[in-house]
Amino acid sequence: MIFVSVAEAAHHLGIDVKTLHRWLADAQLPLQSHPCDGRKKGVRSEHLQMLARLHQRSLVNLPEVPLAPVKSEVPPLPAALLELPEQLSCLQTQITALQQQVADLTLLLQQHEQASTTPTVPTRPARATSRPSKPAPQAPRSHPPAKTPRKPVHVIPRVEYGEEGYYVVICPKHGVLPFEPDTGEWFAWVTKQDSFRFVGKSGHFTAHHEWRVPKGAWRAHRHIRNHNYIQRLAPNHELTIAVLEQAAKALQAHLA
Repeated sequence: MIFVSVAEAAHHLGIDVKTLHRWLADAQLPLQSHPCDGRKKGVRSEHLQMLARLHQRSLVNLPEVPLAPVKSEVPPLPAALLELPEQLSCLQTQITALQQQVADLTLLLQQHEQASTTPTVPTRPARATSRPSKPAPQAPRSHPPAKTPRKPVHVIPRVEYGEEGYYVVICPKHGVLPFEPDTGEWFAWVTKQDSFRFVGKSGHFTAHHEWRVPKGAWRAHRHIRNHNYIQRLAPNHELTIAVLEQAAKALQAHLA
């Protein structure tokens, strides 16, 4: 087990320190304390090699600085502290989703107010003159502007286990698609999707595609009792029905 400082790890990967912190957060890998100086933070060589594989980077020889063994008298960190990185990642995902919802609602309210409160231009009365004049022809009445149609509700595809005893893939535009999961057509379809709803035997959730992760990783999201739960799934080529059912079962366990 080798300790590599944050600066050295960024240098070995050929990136800056901010990018390294973002990669560690995406992969849910914690920083380690230096074996001699607890104020210094670093990365395990195993975690550094994992980041290099995920982002297709080559590494040079690493300095051999073994991590100091943890003394038996030092109590282990509480489980709540160990779960903080994952909780922070969940909070960031929730904040991003809430910001998008607020932006959509603000746009809808602005469109509704513009359509319902269109001002009408009053016509000025003609000035009286001493000479008689012909009555001015009345201007044609203008029709009120048509209301701006509301933004249509976004409907995502659906993968569900039906009463017939098999899984079907339902597209909002084309209905039931002519292929089954775990086939070549299924994996080709998965790589082109941003998200879909899964309803299986063990539970249900919404799957989101992480485009910035190589090979297109997926995450399962489910809101239970005012809390968002996230379950890591698999890349595009490994996203099978068995993986989806396992994630649905794990998320369903939070209801117990």
